Amino acid sequence: MSQPGQRRPYAEAALLIFIVVSLSLAGCASSGPAPGAPHPKVLNVQKLLVVPFGIASEGYQVGSTARCSMCGTIFITGPSAPGDDRYMTNQLLAYLQAKTDYTLIPPGAGAGVRAQILSESVNMPERDLLLEMGRKLGADAVVSGKIFRFQKRVGTSYSVETPASVAFSMYLLRVADGHMMWAGNFDETQRPLSEDLLQISTWAKRGARFLTAEELAQSGLNKVMAAFPVP
Repeated sequence: MSQPGQRRPYAEAALLIFIVVSLSLAGCASSGPAPGAPHPKVLNVQKLLVVPFGIASEGYQVGSTARCSMCGTIFITGPSAPGDDRYMTNQLLAYLQAKTDYTLIPPGAGAGVRAQILSESVNMPERDLLLEMGRKLGADAVVSGKIFRFQKRVGTSYSVETPASVAFSMYLLRVADGHMMWAGNFDETQRPLSEDLLQISTWAKRGARFLTAEELAQSGLNKVMAAFPVP
């Protein structure tokens, strides 16, 4: 399996694409939560603070291992660009607005509070910082995440030199006691179908093509958020 950041030519033959589409129409089984499956319920949480994603890969060389300080998951770091964190934050906010009944405190509302807290305690641990932001803004819980890799696709939808590769973690903290009520993560480098025919169903659902990093990230966020607790 190639490491994130490694460049090599990938090109899916028309025959493989035909097979994907054909099997999709024939009713390939879907992995992951069943459509319409209920989310787990949480008690006494209505007001949710959305804190922008952070770029956890900053300061690491591409291909290094990095541990999520919140959830403990180990990732291989990769490239990311300015704006990737904003993209993920916007996608998370849009999902929460469309799929849940939380009263949301949007990401921009916490910027000034975050700056104030850090001005008084520069070395405050991330978990304590998130909880203090939640307290000051009257939130019941805080949701945020970290990006470890957001490698852009080099090539087209059907032929690439470098496929998209995305890795991120997410977590939900209850403000009252600091309990982590939920955590999720996504880590995928899109591989060509010729390297793993077992992913034929996934290829079919994605339109039998190579995704951009943004599309892969959105697909991953939707998959992870399928298990996100709701009020």
